Amino acid sequence: MLPKYGPPARDYAMFRTLYHAGLRSEEASLLEKPDAHFTRGPFGKLHVRFGKGAHTSGPRPRWVPMLDGLDLVLRWFLEDVRPKFPNSPVLFADESGGPLYRGTIRNRLRYLMQLEGRPADERFSPHALRRACATHNYERGEDLVAIQQMLGHWTVSSTMRYVRPSATFIEDAYQRAVASTLAELTGKDTTA
Repeated sequence: MLPKYGPPARDYAMFRTLYHAGLRSEEASLLEKPDAHFTRGPFGKLHVRFGKGAHTSGPRPRWVPMLDGLDLVLRWFLEDVRPKFPNSPVLFADESGGPLYRGTIRNRLRYLMQLEGRPADERFSPHALRRACATHNYERGEDLVAIQQMLGHWTVSSTMRYVRPSATFIEDAYQRAVASTLAELTGKDTTA
């Protein structure tokens, strides 16, 4: 019998993965435990073996870094939570050990937002987590081509459609540029 914390802990790790790695629901559902490579690169990487291909090209695999502490979340999940589910290769398994399907992932997120009491007009989809990943990485200065590769897009223009900067993005960018220029001119770090 699965402990009561198993599904909520799995959901936490899965939604953190969708957000921090910018994965599609389908990609997360197809991840297997061996796809988490903790020693690959400085942060570890997820091997997305079944990335969405363009048109009829078939799956397009890619390596996605585990940024923003995602490696810690997935280590915890694999060590403490995943063993509570039936043994299978699936990373984010359902209560029978099988994969969570895209619709199930969407329904779980909807259920959690309802449970939280979030008004219907403030709810979002799993795909919105992917868009938020692109936006947040862009806003903190990550290279657009790096974000494109992370998301598995064919073109930068596809990635730009995902980026929705905040209302203060221009002002924040201006302040960073001024602080950087002052630091260069004075030799002091003014961002602290």
